[in-house]
Amino acid sequence: MTKRKTMPHTLVLEHVSPATRLLEKRRQMFEVQEALEQQKQEFFKKEEVFKRREEGLKKKDLDLQESLIRFSKFLQENDSKRTRAEKKAADEIKLRHQKEAEIVQLNATHADLKQEKRTTSEVVEKNMSYQKYLETVLDVADEYHEINDLLNRYTTLEATNTEMRDLMKSGEKSQETTRAELQVYVKIKTDEILNLNNTISRLKKDLESRETQATIYLQEKDHALTTASQRTLEHGQVCMAADNLFHRCITRSKVNHLPHTNPADQLSVIGDWVSDLAAIVRQWGKTGKQQYTLKDGKTVKIQQ
Repeated sequence: MTKRKTMPHTLVLEHVSPATRLLEKRRQMFEVQEALEQQKQEFFKKEEVFKRREEGLKKKDLDLQESLIRFSKFLQENDSKRTRAEKKAADEIKLRHQKEAEIVQLNATHADLKQEKRTTSEVVEKNMSYQKYLETVLDVADEYHEINDLLNRYTTLEATNTEMRDLMKSGEKSQETTRAELQVYVKIKTDEILNLNNTISRLKKDLESRETQATIYLQEKDHALTTASQRTLEHGQVCMAADNLFHRCITRSKVNHLPHTNPADQLSVIGDWVSDLAAIVRQWGKTGKQQYTLKDGKTVKIQQ
């Protein structure tokens, strides 16, 4: 289907009335809207064809996906069987290696126990002389009746002696530590006193400086408030004057101006009105009867 291309007719609109320009614009808009509607119809027809093709492709894609799913399930089942077989074989190999390692470890432990038995036997034979000596001591000492009583007494005395030595060493160490801590504490407190005195002096100077700065800030604040009040008053006076002049201009002017509320827009209207008035006065003095064209395109007749 061929597209009908319509080219809007270009008219020379510089010397025609606004109504003619408006009709020409509406005609051009109607032609553009008609071309757009034709393109929409063609687009809808193509869209229907594409939808039918898309539905066919979706159906083929679903069939292909179902085939892929069935094939994937088959592969997964085979992989699962192979994985279970491999895992079982690996577990059996691991168990065999573990048992072999346990056998090696038990053999090593058995050898160590044999060696320990020989060493213990040698120690027992060596300590038999001490056994005989303790039996001789029991025959002499009447307060001990068994070897264990004698050994317990020796262990108690040795523990007491060790405890007393440790206590003496601990007391000496604690005394030295306390003496050193006292010296450090005295030095620290002396330094703290000096630092605090210096800090007090510095803070006094800082306080005096801040009080002076606060006084200056208060003076600056009062001056700023006074200046702001004065500027606010001046701004209000200017806005009131501009508003009064603007209303006087729009009441005396034959031009329809918008009801501006922004002082800048009002001053712009006032400037235009004053410029027009000055131009009118100049032409009045030159010709006595003229037509003067204002900035907005309207013409004012001036008669002497």
